[in-house]
Amino acid sequence: MKTKLLLAILTTLTGYHTFAQCHYIPSTSTTNDTVIYNFTGGGFASYGCLPIDPTFWLAGYGITVTVTFVVPQDYPVFRVWGMNDDDSAFVTVGGSNYPLNYSSAIYLPKVVCGISPGPDGIIFANDKIVGANSNIAGNYSYQDVQLKIAEVSTFTVSGSGGAGWGFAGVLVDCPVFTGTDEQKADGQIVSISPNPLNSSALIQFNDPFADATLNICNLQGQIVRTIRNVSGSQVKFERGNLPAGIYFITLLQKYKFFENKKLIITN
Repeated sequence: MKTKLLLAILTTLTGYHTFAQCHYIPSTSTTNDTVIYNFTGGGFASYGCLPIDPTFWLAGYGITVTVTFVVPQDYPVFRVWGMNDDDSAFVTVGGSNYPLNYSSAIYLPKVVCGISPGPDGIIFANDKIVGANSNIAGNYSYQDVQLKIAEVSTFTVSGSGGAGWGFAGVLVDCPVFTGTDEQKADGQIVSISPNPLNSSALIQFNDPFADATLNICNLQGQIVRTIRNVSGSQVKFERGNLPAGIYFITLLQKYKFFENKKLIITN
């Protein structure tokens, strides 16, 4: 089966998109025409979530899942289940570390699946994915995490701590999406002037911010510039040594982000 991704342009995204076009390939799949899974350590387990049971169980440090695509994929998605605040994982893409944050990745709302669901799902912290609930509260839900990077041939998800959580599989043929209600807020970037810019630009917001962080990302989802302690309704951006090209601006405040805006730098 050959897959063809539905490509979406980040600058046209203004709201949350569901994954109606997605094709889910569980970690138990033995069909290798789209995705090949390679597991090290761990094993499969079922914990009462029938739509995705069994999942590959990662506990502690060093257990990994490597995903290899027969055809390189843009913006790949993987699904996790049951992560609590002692559970954490990091991602490498093509063998290189891929820090997880609200500019490089995004996640869908949790789907409650199992018994005694806790109130929260997952978050990004310290460049990793972690659970938001304590072990006492538990997290009986699964969520999809999308990497904002194109032409991915292989990526690896590695456990880095905790009592255990499940890797359920990957999704292909997905559009790019902008995030969950927990990650978004009412504020947004109203204007960037001038855009394209040569040396500097004024970025204006519809609502004032306090102690926010503004990230400039390249087309590969890598953060190339960070402006911290953003307060008020505008901030001046200085090009500095950034090369000419297309970038995206994301404003972060705690665990909320505000829509991506395209920034063009010219010589």
